[in-house]
Amino acid sequence: MRIYPASDPDRAQRLLQQGLAAGGAGDWNAAATALRGAWRAAPDLAVAAQGLLECAARQVAAGRRAPLPPPQVQAAGAISVVVCSIDPARLARLRADLDRELAGEDWELIVIGDARSLCEGYGRGLERAGGELVVLCHDDIGILSRRFARRLREHLADHDLIGVAGSDRLDGPKWFWAGPPHTASWVSQPHGEGWLLGLLGAWGPVVEDAQALDGLFLAGRRDALRALGFDAAAFDGFHFYDLDLSWRAHRAGLRCAVALDLLLWHASGGNFAASWQGYAQRFLGKFPELQPRTAAAPFRPGTLLCADEAQIEPIYDWIAHWLGAPPD
Repeated sequence: MRIYPASDPDRAQRLLQQGLAAGGAGDWNAAATALRGAWRAAPDLAVAAQGLLECAARQVAAGRRAPLPPPQVQAAGAISVVVCSIDPARLARLRADLDRELAGEDWELIVIGDARSLCEGYGRGLERAGGELVVLCHDDIGILSRRFARRLREHLADHDLIGVAGSDRLDGPKWFWAGPPHTASWVSQPHGEGWLLGLLGAWGPVVEDAQALDGLFLAGRRDALRALGFDAAAFDGFHFYDLDLSWRAHRAGLRCAVALDLLLWHASGGNFAASWQGYAQRFLGKFPELQPRTAAAPFRPGTLLCADEAQIEPIYDWIAHWLGAPPD
């Protein structure tokens, strides 16, 4: 787990004011540097996250593009995408994104239309998967990155299991229970005719040593996933398949990470209905070491409305550039 700097609210406020002043003068790079420092000094300062998104949007609007990192080593092998779906419209929308982003790749889509649970459905799909690299995802997501295939292969060259939202500390029955600075997500949501961009976590674009991953999107090496398996006996519904898998992967010493720059949107904010409570008790019964000692941290990402999908990846390129910088 990363060792994070101690919280320093006074420093955070000084840097926040510096950032606001730099932004008022139109120096968006200097503003972002100060806001990044403020956010790292006070990780629950969501206004700093929102300010970073605004700085990035101003850079993009001015025609400035962030420096991009050089290409990295990519994992070889075919890609299998496993989806449990009973909604033809959602499935068609996802398939269109996959066709676009995986064009030229050796890949397959495996649809499980009669899953008794996500553990059971994903387990069945995993057995059918012919690819060495396997994606397990919801049907109500879409892809905002035009470098998705390359980034997926790059992340799986270094990791056994990845997600797009998660935490490097799990101490309760939700992936974001620990709160900042441990939690991270760049997942966006459809909002009217545009998008609500999200920014959680002052470090990126990769959070190493993940202990918890949200199940909207998981990807891993087929052999590692098959060795882990899914606990369809304990989790025979549609909750906790993801925390159970990612926590066991962490405990097994696998290389797990939150790969924020895959850039997905998700049409759901999560479902914590009565059925969730029952499965939470099953999860905590299986892993009593995760019995929470404090209340769950609030989920408060920075947000920004964006009307133009073509601007989303360039905005996050700036976020990756700024948050990938070494500690202030």
